[in-house]
Amino acid sequence: MDREEFETYLNANSRVVAIFRSQALAYQHSKNRQRAASKRWSETAVANAVNKMVSQFVDDVYDKLKANIKGNKFQPYESWVSFIETNEVLNKLEDTVAEMQFEE
Repeated sequence: MDREEFETYLNANSRVVAIFRSQALAYQHSKNRQRAASKRWSETAVANAVNKMVSQFVDDVYDKLKANIKGNKFQPYESWVSFIETNEVLNKLEDTVAEMQFEE
């Protein structure tokens, strides 16, 4: 499973990316309110920062899973899905992200 397939799988089978995006948006808005009025970011800049955080989050999760999944070269996608389902990765990830807090 490549990185794009993984993100598509995450979005289709879990709310983890949506939860992370919501928390990242709240964090970026909080940071933005702390800036001097003349230095505040536009909504576009805040959205770009959130997108970057989400992309980094997905990259990190993908890399950690990739290191632990012994892929079957004939069925690489199925190897990933089997590992994720067997180890309840999505449930654990959702719980972890729901409890996560960004530090200022």
